[in-house]
Amino acid sequence: MSSHEISWRRLASLAAVLGLCLSACAPSAKANEVRYTPPPPLSLVALVDPSSGKLADELHQLQDVIRTSATPGEAVVVMILQSSFGSTYVVQSGDSLDKIAKAHDLSLAALEAANPQLGPLSGRNWRLIHPQERVLIPDGAGQEALLLVTRAPDGPPPPMLIRIPPAPRNPTDFQRAQYNHKVEADTATNDARVAAWRSQAQASLGEWQTQVVEQLGQKAGSATPGAPRPDRQMLSASLAAGLTTLQGLNGRRMLLLLGGGELGPGTLTPNSLQDVNLVIANLSNTKAATAWTAAASGAGAASVKALDVALTRLQLTQVVNH
Repeated sequence: MSSHEISWRRLASLAAVLGLCLSACAPSAKANEVRYTPPPPLSLVALVDPSSGKLADELHQLQDVIRTSATPGEAVVVMILQSSFGSTYVVQSGDSLDKIAKAHDLSLAALEAANPQLGPLSGRNWRLIHPQERVLIPDGAGQEALLLVTRAPDGPPPPMLIRIPPAPRNPTDFQRAQYNHKVEADTATNDARVAAWRSQAQASLGEWQTQVVEQLGQKAGSATPGAPRPDRQMLSASLAAGLTTLQGLNGRRMLLLLGGGELGPGTLTPNSLQDVNLVIANLSNTKAATAWTAAASGAGAASVKALDVALTRLQLTQVVNH
C-alpha cells in the first residue's frame, strides 16, 4: 500500500471520528423547540361592478383593504362582473394545460391567464394539474375579465418557539411554583419572538402593498364609460368563475362581492361555497342582505357577512383582514 493511500485512509478515519464527536457534543437545545405556524394566508377574489360610477369607488375600497393589512403569501384576484367567462372543464387523468388548450383551440398563454389559481399565484407549477380540478375555458367576453392577479411575498421564515413542558404530576408547592414560573417565562419569550416575526413580515410586505394600491388606482382611473350595469346573468356567471378561481387557491378563502349584490343570490348549489368566506358589500336594502345570508349558509359557506353601504365604509377592511 502506498504512503499516499495510507494518508487518505488516515484522513478519512480522522473525519469520521470528528463527525462522531461533533454529533455527540452538539447542543440539544433545539429538541425543546417547535416551529411557529402562522395563520393561513388570505386568498381573496374580489368581484367588481364595471358600470360607470361604481368601478372606481369599489377599487378605492379595495385599496383601503390592501393598504390596511396583508399576510405573507396573500393571493389577490380582482375580476370584473361579466355575462360570460366561458365554460368550465373538469380535469381528467392524463390531462395537461397544453393538451386542454389545444383541444379548445386556445393558446397555452390564454388558458393560463384565465386560470391563475393553477400557477405561481398558489405556489404551483403550471405543469401540475390534478384530476377533478376545474379549469376555466375562456371565451371572447371573458378574456379581459381579470383586472389584477398578484401574490404577496412569503416573508421571513417563522420563528422557533420554546415547547411548553407538560405540568408535573402531583407536584409539591415548590415544584408547582417553579413550573408556573418557567411557563410564564417561556410564554413571554415566545410572544416576543412571534411579535418580532410579525413586524419583520409586515415590513417585507410594504413594497408589495404599495404596488398593489398603485395598480388599483390606475385601474380606477381607466374605467370604461358606458359599461353595462350588472344583471342576474352577469352575477351568476361571475360568481361561478370567482369560485372556480378561489377553489384552486390555498389558505383562508374569501369571495368579496363589491358590486351587484343588490340583485340577490339567485340559486346557489349545495356546497358551492364550502370553505369559502363570503362578503357581500355595498348592499342597498336589508332584504338582499337577509337573502344572501340564508342562501350562502345553505350553500355551505364558512362565514357570511352582508354589509350595507354605511357598514361597508366602516367595517370592510376589518371584515376582510380579520
